[in-house]
Amino acid sequence: MTDDARTRMWTASRRATRILSGERPLTMAERLTALAAAPLADGRPDAYGDGVVEVLERRVADLLGKPAALWFPTGTMAQQAMLRVWADRAGTPRVALHPAHHTQVHEEDAGRLLTGLDPVFPTTEPRHPTAAELTATPGPLAAAVLELPLQELGYLLPTWDEYAAFTDAAHDRGIPVHLDGARLWESTRHLGHPLAEIAARADSVYVSFYKAFGGLSGAVVAAEPDVVEALLPWRVRYGGNVYMQFPAVLAALDGLDARLDRLDAWVDHAVVVARALAQLPELHPTPFPPHIEQFSVRADVPADALNAAVLADLEATGERWVHGWDDDGNGGAAGEVTVGDAGLAWSADDVVTVGRRILDRALATDRSAS
Repeated sequence: MTDDARTRMWTASRRATRILSGERPLTMAERLTALAAAPLADGRPDAYGDGVVEVLERRVADLLGKPAALWFPTGTMAQQAMLRVWADRAGTPRVALHPAHHTQVHEEDAGRLLTGLDPVFPTTEPRHPTAAELTATPGPLAAAVLELPLQELGYLLPTWDEYAAFTDAAHDRGIPVHLDGARLWESTRHLGHPLAEIAARADSVYVSFYKAFGGLSGAVVAAEPDVVEALLPWRVRYGGNVYMQFPAVLAALDGLDARLDRLDAWVDHAVVVARALAQLPELHPTPFPPHIEQFSVRADVPADALNAAVLADLEATGERWVHGWDDDGNGGAAGEVTVGDAGLAWSADDVVTVGRRILDRALATDRSAS
């Protein structure tokens, strides 16, 4: 998408009457106004991790049932630091994870180049590793990592029994389990257990605040006190001991207050949306049905034509359907759907009707271009 198209999409989205996927974009002034109205905004700003930062750490630790937690300005930093601590304790850089894990796809090989980790893949199949595969992985391992849900596979979750078996297999070998829980908050519906029970099976848990909770940035790692104490110097070494971080922290607390109890409704409606999209023969949602409020969709339509059709329809009707499609490398398009409060207003018929209109426009554009 060109810069001009992005600007048009942002402008039209602010004026939209209905939004299926994602949220209405806010200006910087609107975000600052919201932060100024936060319950703790009249207090003293934090300094190097005290004050309101400690409030957030305590709240997250309590939600996850862990005794201690530590704030980081980014999730990438948080997980690199946590895995380094586990590697130092185990005396090996070998970490078991999936090749589609965030550290392997989106972090410019930081695990190897910066943290000195040696990734080991119990499986390369497009699913979570099994307990048997972890047991069969030879050699010492510093940690076994699970991304719940696995973003690159459509926000895929294991079943509870699969998750429990994997963590048991790790602990049978004395291997700590680290949860990449950037979207753990909304995973309770599929797993059928509350946050604290999910987190109890892991030795360290990372969570994020700028996804489902609409925050600015930032992450927390929760674990035993001695593990969190070992994390502290690595936060400094990675440049994360920032002087003031209250804007991101206030936004995270606001997100927890406003959205935590809304997540199950979003997850339930994502199933409705996915089933509606699947009625359109050009679209293929995965996983089906979705495991959280986000899921992937593949379209048998070129991404350029589809993006142009979505934008043109939005500008003409005020209705924003699924947007932000990428070329899938096979002549089609790959996209993601995120159902939030705005998406709850769309019935299955709405999704199909608007989708059919946009797909027909995209197909006509593609035919005329060829």
